[in-house]
Amino acid sequence: MMTPIFEKALLIAAIGMAGIFLFMAIFYLLILALDRLMPFREEKPAEDFFEETGTEDEDN
Repeated sequence: MMTPIFEKALLIAAIGMAGIFLFMAIFYLLILALDRLMPFREEKPAEDFFEETGTEDEDN
């Protein structure tokens, strides 16, 4: 035996839970899209860059 108030409370709770899951799904897809648009590239320190260019000039 469910009262109308309890039914309304369950409906509000279900809408809130669905909203949270929908938001989390959209947020996850946004993170994936940003990862594809701007992939992580590990930057070399300046010392490594100058050492590599210096060895190429010495070989010639």
